[in-house]
Amino acid sequence: MNHCLALISPRTLSIADYIALAIYFALNIGIGWWCARRKKASSNDFFLGGGRITWWAAAISFFATATSSITFMAVPAKTYSTDWLSFGSAPAQALAGILMGFCFAGLFRKLNLTTVYGYLEKRFDKRVRLAGAGLGIMMKVAGRMSVVLLLPSLALATVTGMNVYISIMLMGIVTTIYAMEGGFEAVIWTDVLQAGVMLIGVGIALYFAFQGVPDGLSGIVREATGAGKLNAISWDFDLTKPTVWVFVGLFFYTIFSQVSDQPLMQRLLAVANSSEARRTILWGNVIGLGSAVVFFFTGTALWAFYVANPDRLAPGLPNDAIFPYFIANELPAGVVGVIIAGLFAAAMGALSSILNSTAAVVVTDFHPLWRANATDAQRLRLARLSTALCGLCATAMASFLAWRNVASLWDEFIKLMALFGGGFPGVFALGLLSRRANSTGVIIGLVASILVTAWIQMATNTSVFLHGFVAFGTCMIVGYISSLVFKCRRSITPSLAGLTVWDLERQSKSVTPTVLSDEKNR
Repeated sequence: MNHCLALISPRTLSIADYIALAIYFALNIGIGWWCARRKKASSNDFFLGGGRITWWAAAISFFATATSSITFMAVPAKTYSTDWLSFGSAPAQALAGILMGFCFAGLFRKLNLTTVYGYLEKRFDKRVRLAGAGLGIMMKVAGRMSVVLLLPSLALATVTGMNVYISIMLMGIVTTIYAMEGGFEAVIWTDVLQAGVMLIGVGIALYFAFQGVPDGLSGIVREATGAGKLNAISWDFDLTKPTVWVFVGLFFYTIFSQVSDQPLMQRLLAVANSSEARRTILWGNVIGLGSAVVFFFTGTALWAFYVANPDRLAPGLPNDAIFPYFIANELPAGVVGVIIAGLFAAAMGALSSILNSTAAVVVTDFHPLWRANATDAQRLRLARLSTALCGLCATAMASFLAWRNVASLWDEFIKLMALFGGGFPGVFALGLLSRRANSTGVIIGLVASILVTAWIQMATNTSVFLHGFVAFGTCMIVGYISSLVFKCRRSITPSLAGLTVWDLERQSKSVTPTVLSDEKNR
């Protein structure tokens, strides 16, 4: 990647740019300091904000966590080089997320969980919980966090000429320190700030892109339509391309991939009640869908800008660098700092959320294995240590991806997610939708999903949007059949009251007599 970036003339940031960045970072630090003074030094505050999270802030944080620098850079790069056929992923995921919230938010709220993997132990056993927690950490740290770190580092290297590996290390270290010192409440409120800065930054960039194209917005739409750059729907039955049929699979996969996503579900678990949890998920997905339109159109606008101004485009520029290249070369002093702040905001919102949720998984799901009676102070110390170690691992993985010089970071990200964790939503689906699924069966299904997905990625040209559904479907089919073959003995089968969609009524009936009895005793 360094040899490609050498083709770009770096632009030194002006004093105005540094002032804009300084104000942005000062606001983040100020919010963190304010939240630190408000919160108690407890693990509940560190992981769930002590029950003080309002639903609308959680919804914005939900959007910021799901967005990150992957959307900020890789999505515009995709539409710059191709068209809008990949856009179908946005409504498919948003509708799936909304359906998930209305179907399962209440169920998870009633279980009083800190991490979603606690559900797996209640529904299956400790083996499944630990397998889910381990794969969840691997998927976030080795997959998502590494790409989130790499993309803003690429932008910083493009703008300032700094070596991309040094940029990765700086971003990784600074974000890790921030996540260690802040708690969940600080993560939420800085996400609100960062979402605003990110969208303002994209809006400013679009304004300058419009100015460089004859007839502005209408000119961009006219040129893009004539060149087929706005093609957004394909009904071809071709699983190697982003078609409607591929996104149907993505829809079903996303329902349970959001259920199994600890950073997203942490927002659901942190608000006051089930009604607020549903609003959080609904508006988080609605904001995400609207922003997807903006980010997809940004790539189209950049394409139209450089069609109108071909002499301004450096030869051999890698697609993933197109947005930071535009920022560095086409925007005035001061404005560059605002856009870079937006890029940092996109990365920091996702990174801090993942680090905090990973620490929650380590402390809640793994720590009791060797210290079941740990004090709350010990849990807090482990949470901060886990944050540091995960940040270092993500930094190393991001450096590896930079060395590989992949053609499309977005495609690589989707493949990593499908391979490391694509099958695990199938475990949640089997647990929630089937009474017959058991721990042995779902573990066999999970292993099968990894093997089948690896084969799909190495031996076929199937669209990357379908890889997650392949993993999900393999886990469900193999897991269900294996559960029928390897039936658990009745004596070790857990009670299913309140753990599947078929047993919610049974849970309410089993709880009501206890409540009445307690009232009589009073």
